[in-house]
Amino acid sequence: MIVKQDKGFETNSFYPDTDWYNDENYVVDETTELGQLLAEKIKKHAPYFEFVLNENRELIDIIPTERPPQPPPEPTELEILQKKVAMQDTVIEELMFSIIPQLTGGGI
Repeated sequence: MIVKQDKGFETNSFYPDTDWYNDENYVVDETTELGQLLAEKIKKHAPYFEFVLNENRELIDIIPTERPPQPPPEPTELEILQKKVAMQDTVIEELMFSIIPQLTGGGI
């Protein structure tokens, strides 16, 4: 696995322990148990993590960071229709209580 500076990553089964682009990417050796654990951790948290490097500037771990809040889900078509019907019901009710008494000279 390679991990890019922008925290994107790529895997390549032909090169599990090499920077096949030769772009100074970080390499996670997926042929070792520790490398496999780190690769899974990166996949789980990317791109929300900080690099942990050793004295040779090799990637040895990551520190997960907070993900930005998710936007609220878009309302479904049914929810939109239900809201429209409720608004129409409110308008009809308001009209009944304001117009009918005027027409009838009193209450409903």
